[in-house]
Amino acid sequence: NLRQLFRDRIERGRGWAALPTERKVSADGKLEMVSIHGETDAGNEVLTQSDFDSEGGKFWVMQRDSRDLPVADGSVDIVVTDPPYYDSVQYADLASFFRVWLARLVPGAATWRYDHNQVAVAATNYRGTSNFMAVLAGIFRECHRALKRETGRMVFTFHHWDHKAWAELTVALQAAGFRLMNAYVVFSEHPISVHIRNVRSIQHDCILVLADRSNAAPRSWTEPKAVETDESEAFCRHCGDALGWLLDKQLASAEIRSYWKRLIGSPQLEPKNGRANRSRA
Repeated sequence: NLRQLFRDRIERGRGWAALPTERKVSADGKLEMVSIHGETDAGNEVLTQSDFDSEGGKFWVMQRDSRDLPVADGSVDIVVTDPPYYDSVQYADLASFFRVWLARLVPGAATWRYDHNQVAVAATNYRGTSNFMAVLAGIFRECHRALKRETGRMVFTFHHWDHKAWAELTVALQAAGFRLMNAYVVFSEHPISVHIRNVRSIQHDCILVLADRSNAAPRSWTEPKAVETDESEAFCRHCGDALGWLLDKQLASAEIRSYWKRLIGSPQLEPKNGRANRSRA
């Protein structure tokens, strides 16, 4: 109920913000929660970059197109983002449901209308084409512009069984000028999660760390000879290696798409430890 939800989410969250705790691994491998002395999760909201840069403890919230941000060139240390999941996740449908109520309750709080043709989702339009790569490339280019050239990093997680999803991601990152610095595979979903319960779905995420292609010290990526599709962790690890190798090779978009198709194969094939359809874990 709402009272329990308030205690679990709002009250506990505010308590953690006042005194953050993190997991610490002891010498014998046991986990314990420890407080971070002097640390708080709070800040003062500002509306301009000059105020944001003046001193610490500030945050700046904007609602606008991510391809056009009022942020100075080379001024950002790190971009942590969560790109759209290529397909099947009904972002627009869900957003439309809530906008119906929000537009009436708080009509002046935000711009509640937007162009559905500009969303980064792989749903095809009446011409049979998708805006996913084009829109995502524009967002990534803006992130690249704002990041510090030598030390700036963009970080996000990604996984998908479909070769087309990895191909479009690769093309978008290449167009934006990024190189893959590291790829870490982590366990992301508990087997009893409502997202994957009783389905054969990916249980891991690939954490991707990217930097400016022209300034970052290159890492040597080895081309994977094949991608393991029978096991979720190996699949994500091999896809991360392939992404790094491809971004360094600078192939044409058609070659990238063809390569991913050969490497992964048909998304209709169901791996033993994953679900090869178009739903997100």
